[in-house]
Amino acid sequence: MSLLNIGVSALTTTQASLATTSHNISNVNTEGYSRQRTEHATQLANFTGAGYIGSGVTVGSIERIFDKFLSEQVRTYTSQSSQEETFLIFSQQVDDLLGSSELGLNSGIEELFNAVHEVSNDPTSTAARQVMLTQADLLANRFNTIDQQLTEFDQQIDQTLSVAIKDINNISNGIAALNEAIVASTSSSSTAPAPNDLLDQRDQLVNELATLVSVDTVIEDNGSMSVFIGNGQALVVGGTQIDLTQLADLSTTPPRVAIGYGPSSINVTAQLSGGLIGGAVQVRADIIDSTRTDLDTLASAIVTSFNTVQTAGIDLDGNTGTNLFDPTGTTAATMNLILTDPRDIAASSVANSGEGNNVNALAMADLQTTNTMAAGTQTFADNYGVLVANVATRTHQADVSQQTQQGLLDQVKLRYDSVSGVNLDEEAANLIKFQQAYQAASQIITVSNTIFNAIINAI
Repeated sequence: MSLLNIGVSALTTTQASLATTSHNISNVNTEGYSRQRTEHATQLANFTGAGYIGSGVTVGSIERIFDKFLSEQVRTYTSQSSQEETFLIFSQQVDDLLGSSELGLNSGIEELFNAVHEVSNDPTSTAARQVMLTQADLLANRFNTIDQQLTEFDQQIDQTLSVAIKDINNISNGIAALNEAIVASTSSSSTAPAPNDLLDQRDQLVNELATLVSVDTVIEDNGSMSVFIGNGQALVVGGTQIDLTQLADLSTTPPRVAIGYGPSSINVTAQLSGGLIGGAVQVRADIIDSTRTDLDTLASAIVTSFNTVQTAGIDLDGNTGTNLFDPTGTTAATMNLILTDPRDIAASSVANSGEGNNVNALAMADLQTTNTMAAGTQTFADNYGVLVANVATRTHQADVSQQTQQGLLDQVKLRYDSVSGVNLDEEAANLIKFQQAYQAASQIITVSNTIFNAIINAI
């Protein structure tokens, strides 16, 4: 009977190997699947007076071929690549907006000063004065439009963060559920085998989480995984999940979306990095806020400079000039032309007023070449050019960085797949090997049957 038992053990063990190989092949296209391998172990031998006689083979374990270090690298580069990609998407939109010939300020500033020069050439021309008012109004509208576009980008970021918060909560809930299932599968015995497919599913969810925010993980003694974000805020501990919430950041006008943590909704937005959230928060601070601040500064300088010159002159009716722009409209959003009558343009000087006096119009035209901005080192056009260049440079840096991070991610994925991925050629060879082993094991059964029949017949 021992020979028969040995044959049976060989058949069942080889059958398990065939099943594992088939499982690998069937999951070749399953995202996050790690190939598995059946480890064979010798069964305890039987002692006889002459020594120990082998008793066959058994399945020692079903091993998951997995490299923790490579897995963590994939997770890290996934998070970094996602952050740079998100930053780049929004940064490119701002860059395109500022550099647009239809919406950008370069042509608007130039056209306004061209109109001012026409007034200085013919200060009595109502048509030239009207063109100047029209160009001033168009410039103010361009400032308003750019600010409105930046506000819309802000709203897109708010929407992005809102969706990301929901996705993170769903993913973390899935990780917590898998933690419970994994612990339940291994709690019956300290030597209980790990549920490989559940481990794959959990790691895949963590990788998905890394596309949204940078994460750190710790494997606990019971097999569960604790997940941390930000400055160590626990997102998942065992089977418990801590929700993120959407907050209104009242420090901004209008209020922006912020991210709250836990039941008390502590604002952790500034502490989060990596992934889609990290990129969205970064582009908000580095591109949108800084661009709006620079535009407000430029708008304020143009309003103040033009109003100062305008109120120092005399209009076509001999009256002291009034403000060209609303003096309270000192931001890009509120910049507004308030002078409506072309005769009110103060082209003449006080010292020598008259219909043909263009001294004040020339002073207004001189604003084009006066270093008014950046502590007296830049003209209006220069200042805007630096603003556009800064955004363009940051966008280019993000593009290069994103390509670098994606390249690193692709490389580490290749290394990870070479370890954990399913190789169809290798699995096909294993199928043949285990099939031949199964056939050989069946011969043990045949031989055992032949010997048994011979003994019966001899009796």
